[in-house]
Amino acid sequence: MRAAVRAMLCAALLQGGAAFGQAANTDAALLDLATRAGQGQLAAREELERRAEGGEPLAQHALGVLSLYGRGVPRSEKRAVELFARAADKGHLPSAHNLALVREGPDPELRDLAAALRWYRYAAERGYARSQANLGRMLAEGVGTDTDIGEARAWLEKAAAQNDALGQYRLGLLYLDGRGIDKDPARGAELVRQAAEKRVRDAQYRLALLYGTGSGVEKDDRKAIEWLRRAADQRHADAQYLIASAFARGLYGLPRSQETAAEWLRRAAVQGHSGAEYELGVAFRTGRGVPKDLSQALGWFVKAAKSGHPEAVETVRQIREAAAKQKAGAAVLPETREVPLGPEPAKP
Repeated sequence: MRAAVRAMLCAALLQGGAAFGQAANTDAALLDLATRAGQGQLAAREELERRAEGGEPLAQHALGVLSLYGRGVPRSEKRAVELFARAADKGHLPSAHNLALVREGPDPELRDLAAALRWYRYAAERGYARSQANLGRMLAEGVGTDTDIGEARAWLEKAAAQNDALGQYRLGLLYLDGRGIDKDPARGAELVRQAAEKRVRDAQYRLALLYGTGSGVEKDDRKAIEWLRRAADQRHADAQYLIASAFARGLYGLPRSQETAAEWLRRAAVQGHSGAEYELGVAFRTGRGVPKDLSQALGWFVKAAKSGHPEAVETVRQIREAAAKQKAGAAVLPETREVPLGPEPAKP
C-alpha cells in the first residue's frame, strides 16, 4: 500500500478513538501493553501477541493497529485485516470499523466495498457512531452501492446525535446542498462548524468557504482565513491553494506577497494539487515570488500535466514541439498564460 494511503488509513483509525481510544475504557492495562509494544519493547510485544493468539479481541485489535502502522511489529496490512476480522467476529465494534476502513481503501488486494459496507453496517446497527457516519457517507455517495439519501440521512443523524464529528460534517453537507432534505444553510453551517471545531479538516475548509461567501453564516473575511489556515495546517491542499491566492491578490485582509503565495503553492503542489503545480511552474517561469528557474518550471508543468491540468498539458505539448524542432534537442519554454489564482475548488 502506498505511503499516502497508509497515512490516510492511520489518520482515519486514530480519529475519534477508533484505534485505541475506546479500548482505554475497557482495559487500561492492555492499552498500556499495546503502547509499550508500539514503542519497540520486545517483552510487551510478545505478551500482546500471546494474548492475541489466545483469542482476546482487544489484544487482536491493538495488534492489528500496530501491524497496520508498522509500529513495534513488521508492517503488514494483510495481518492487520486478519486480526481485525478475528476480533470483529467476536463482536468487537472498533475492529469491525477498522476492518471496513481497510476494505474501503484503494489497495486492490484488500479493497472489497461489499465487505466494507457489511462491516460498517454491522457496527452501525450496534451503535458505533463512526461506522454510522461512514455508512451514511457511502450511501450518500453511492460508493459500492446504490445511492440512498434517505437511509444515508438516517445514519448520519444517528452519528451526529452521538456528537460524532464526521457524522455532523456529512449531515451538514446534506442541509447545505438540500440533498434529500429541505435546504437549510444555517443548520448546515452549524453542523459543519461543530465538525470543524473537532479538527475535521474538510469541515474546516468548507466552513472557511461559508464565511467567505456568507452562506449560512454572516460573511466574515477574518474567520474565513482563520479556518483556511486551520485546514491548511492539517495539509488540506485546497486550503493551501486558496491561501496562496489570498496572499497573491491581497484578499481576506492579508498583505499582498508573491513570496508567501509561492510558499503556499509549494505546500499544495508537493501534495499533488494540479492547480498549485501549474501555478508554481508559472511562478518559476516568470520569477513571480521565487527566483526564475526554467528547469524547475518545466518540472512542475510536467507534474501538473500528469495530473490532467489542461493549461499544463498544453504547455508541455508546446515545449515538446519546440524541443523536437531544435537539432540539439534543448527545449525553450513557451510563454505561459497565467490564470487567476483562487477559483473556488470543487466542494469537498
